[in-house]
Amino acid sequence: MKNALSSPNPNLDQVSGAARRWRLEAHDKVTIDREVDYTPVSDDESGHVLRRVDNPNLCESFTHEEFEAMRSEGRLSISRGFYLATKARLRLPETGTRITDLRSDDQIKVLWQKSICDQFLRMEAERTASRSDESMKAAITKIVAELLAARFAAGRCGSADVTVKRPPSPRTLRRWLRRYEACGYNAMALVDGYHRCGDRISARFGGVERRAMQKFAKRYASSRKPTKAGLLQDLHVFLGKLNARRLERGMRPLTKPSRKAFEHVIEQLDPWFVEAGRTSPEAARKKFYIVRGGLEVTRPFERLELDGNRIPLQAILVDAGIWETLTSEQKAAIDRGRYWLSVAIDAATRCCVAALLVESLSAASAVATLEMAVNDKSAYAAAAGCQSPWDMHGNFETAAQDSGSEFLSHEYNAAVTDLGAELFFPPAGMPQMRGRNERFFRTLNKGLFSRIDGQTFENVVAKGDYDAEARAVLDIAEIGRMIVRWIVDVYHNTPHSGLGGSTPRNEWLRLSKMYPVLPPPDADVNRHIFGTTIERRIGNEGVRVLGLRYQSLELQRLRRQFGLKPVLVRLNPADLGHVSVRDKEGWLTVPCQRSGFDGVSMTRWLAAEEDLRRTNADMAKVSEPIVHKAVSDIQEMSDAATKRAGIASPILTSEQFSVLERRFEGFGFARGLENGPAILDHVAEGADETETVDVEIPGEPENTVTEVSSDEDEYGVED
Repeated sequence: MKNALSSPNPNLDQVSGAARRWRLEAHDKVTIDREVDYTPVSDDESGHVLRRVDNPNLCESFTHEEFEAMRSEGRLSISRGFYLATKARLRLPETGTRITDLRSDDQIKVLWQKSICDQFLRMEAERTASRSDESMKAAITKIVAELLAARFAAGRCGSADVTVKRPPSPRTLRRWLRRYEACGYNAMALVDGYHRCGDRISARFGGVERRAMQKFAKRYASSRKPTKAGLLQDLHVFLGKLNARRLERGMRPLTKPSRKAFEHVIEQLDPWFVEAGRTSPEAARKKFYIVRGGLEVTRPFERLELDGNRIPLQAILVDAGIWETLTSEQKAAIDRGRYWLSVAIDAATRCCVAALLVESLSAASAVATLEMAVNDKSAYAAAAGCQSPWDMHGNFETAAQDSGSEFLSHEYNAAVTDLGAELFFPPAGMPQMRGRNERFFRTLNKGLFSRIDGQTFENVVAKGDYDAEARAVLDIAEIGRMIVRWIVDVYHNTPHSGLGGSTPRNEWLRLSKMYPVLPPPDADVNRHIFGTTIERRIGNEGVRVLGLRYQSLELQRLRRQFGLKPVLVRLNPADLGHVSVRDKEGWLTVPCQRSGFDGVSMTRWLAAEEDLRRTNADMAKVSEPIVHKAVSDIQEMSDAATKRAGIASPILTSEQFSVLERRFEGFGFARGLENGPAILDHVAEGADETETVDVEIPGEPENTVTEVSSDEDEYGVED
């Protein structure tokens, strides 16, 4: 995605100039140019070696510079753990692959079941519960009571926010646990219909005799999942051969171990080693995060800690000597504008990897904070005039947060789960788990807010024709820019006692080289998980969003299944080049049929529409060249507005989008000159031009006019 605010090469190491090194894991699928699939073979300081799936004998190498260039250009897609056996079992027909693919009610149900399973596994690991009926009944009662208490204790939950579900029976919970364990602790295993994951041999271990016993016991940690009985039989055969030789030499025969003795040796193996070998390192991390609580961290993005704190806007203006100069109307407007700062802190490096100014803490703000954390923030830093980069991003492994209603929401829980991460809610009585965020907010108050003086707002707080409501927004936008500048240039470059005197920025550079971070989701997955959700019906021309048409062959196939039923559509407000449309198996990526909209934000397109409405009486007859010119002319104004808003940009909800959509009623394109200019040619260089072709779709009237890219086939859908 092209962004006018982006700084060049944001993922270059600012010290060495080397490209960012990302971590790939053995079962990942890497797709280049949406055509060729690879699996990782190895990586080092030079780059990655990948093996082609369609030709396993062929390996290709890519330097870190080449890899990062493809990722930033949108040519690279990484599906984490795609080739794991447990993930393969989950890819069943007519089912989604992400929690956010499910209906809202199903999301709530699955996340409720996952919470109960996780809590029970912790109790089982602590030996405070077992899988007997009596023990499970007591554990279920305790777990459900704690979960409900946490939701009600959040304080901001209304009756509509908390759904009381019937507790499971011991038999039901055992069934959930079998599914959950069998599929590598993937929450999708709890969806009805996913139970065909298969049975998993218990990870409780056994053992037998010294070096020979150790040799065969270690084979238990194999992806082939050998049985203990089978390994014991192999050990007996091995010892029998040794005894034959020893007998020839007149030596004492070795004693063959019993089943109990051999299982005892297996039980002495490192549990993480066994789990990683039999399932995957990813599943092992998830399991031992669940049972140990994930307190210790050693690498970047191993755990993010999220929290929110109110911005003391009135106190800032009082300390700056401005409050007393304001009228009562101005004070009332500022008092109504209560803002919160929602942040995410990387536990290992103490870097602030997300910071959003919002009017209230909500599920939407929590999800938006996650989205900011996983994506590059160089544009925010550039807009605030920072000298240091804000390039800490990637996919995290665990999200830790308190029990606020925004974090208990199914929208937030689903987003974390779909990113392949785990949720961690610190138990009551463990204030140390909030220590990093609380210290960050204390440092922010002392280091920034207490130093703001009247000169900061001398161009903002004006007398006379003061527009209280508008100026209140400008005040918070100005504070937002100061917060970004302080985080990136001051906080990240100040020695931190929790890091032994190192700075968060230096710790990030050091640890990210030692432990490369998992790459962030690509543009399509980012839109699937974080996009604004709306409903549309699929027509002959595809789906229409903000006056733009989105069309593809797969979408027309989907139309034959759904007919006139509405489908879910997700869009990224920062990039109108594509939308995601929900089908039975997940999300389809559907391109805009007007070239040049890649990287064009909704803000920019809305500004262009407003300009067109002022200058054109009949919006239904706006020609393409006029639209091209309007969008191009509005670029500088729109980019300036984006810079002003910064981290205080409003979060778009589905309801707000519906209001904006009404502005495009009656809007349409009239064809311009043949081979006319594409929208924003200077921005979207190389974009394919569009042409009008006659297509015929079975079951539709002939001579239907649809626009497709010149390099695509006509939409002739065969049964």
